[in-house]
Amino acid sequence: MSYACTAKIASGARCRNFVMNDGDRFCSQHSAMPRVEAISQPDTVLYKFNLNETWRKKMVALGVPVKEPNFQQKEQKHVEHAEQHGREAFRFRKDVADSGVPVFGPKGVQSVSLYEVLQELLEIYEVVDVHIRPRRDGNRFMSVLVVSFSHGEKACSNTKAFQELLDFLSSSCWGYTHVWANPPQEDGRVVNTINSSHREEGKKATNVLRFDEGRWSVDEKVS
Repeated sequence: MSYACTAKIASGARCRNFVMNDGDRFCSQHSAMPRVEAISQPDTVLYKFNLNETWRKKMVALGVPVKEPNFQQKEQKHVEHAEQHGREAFRFRKDVADSGVPVFGPKGVQSVSLYEVLQELLEIYEVVDVHIRPRRDGNRFMSVLVVSFSHGEKACSNTKAFQELLDFLSSSCWGYTHVWANPPQEDGRVVNTINSSHREEGKKATNVLRFDEGRWSVDEKVS
């Protein structure tokens, strides 16, 4: 499994290189430097996962709002953000622009439980927003639930919907999970994103995602 170097580069972003050996924190370039500053915890963590129509109706009934983002505008912002940090926007995905780095490489992590990491995030951040948005690929049978963890903002009052989500995730195994560490925004805030997909019905996860003080890591799941 690939793992992104934890060094903070001059622009404040996480390094886009990957470590050579398991257990390493820095890539070969940064390991050779006498002084290296490691990345710090993000200001915001977004968790996103696909909702089928049944779950979409359940979340809407619980008061979760539906938002309609302008994907074309967001894509342009991602391209501009990458350029600001001297990065190739389509390095990792040819059809989707990214300014950050996939922490576990383009393939992400397989067979993973996310319940534990959301519990960790609750100890550090507040849930400040929960909403539904369309999938960016226009899939009319699926939506995306977005949960925003942050601090210094008003906590979300819709705790029932989030508790429903936690109960659902407590026994869920996700076929693929990707964590993206993004460069600082114009106001200096850093956002990391967790994306999960392909829930594997009836399977038990073999891996557990960990926050690891904002560096992110994976542990073997103990039965």
